[in-house]
Amino acid sequence: MTDVNACTIRFVRPSQYADRLRSYELWVNGTSVGKLARNDALEVTLPAGACTIEATIDWGRSQPLIVRTTPGQIVEIEVRNRWGAWAALWAISFVKNSYLVLTEVERKTNRSA
Repeated sequence: MTDVNACTIRFVRPSQYADRLRSYELWVNGTSVGKLARNDALEVTLPAGACTIEATIDWGRSQPLIVRTTPGQIVEIEVRNRWGAWAALWAISFVKNSYLVLTEVERKTNRSA
C-alpha cells in the first residue's frame, strides 16, 4: 500500500577517487537512513514536507540541505566529496563541516502516486 502523503528522496553518489573505499552515511531529520557506497544509489520514502538532509563520513560532514517536498514527488540528491583526493588532508584539518556536498539535481512527480 502506498502512502499518498509520501515522497521519495533518491540519493546518488558518483564515482570519485576520493573516499572510494568508504561509504557515506545519510541522515534525514537527525535519523540515519542508510549508507551510500561509491557509484551507488539509495531511495528513501518519507512523509512529504520539509526535511533536513545531511551526509557524514567519519570525521567529515556536509552542510545541512533543507528540502521541501510535496506528496508523490521524487527528489534526487547527489552526495559527493567537495575537495577531491589531493585536498583531502587539508579539508579534514580545516573544513571538516563542508567535506561533503549535497546537491539537488532533479525533482519530478511520480505519476503513479
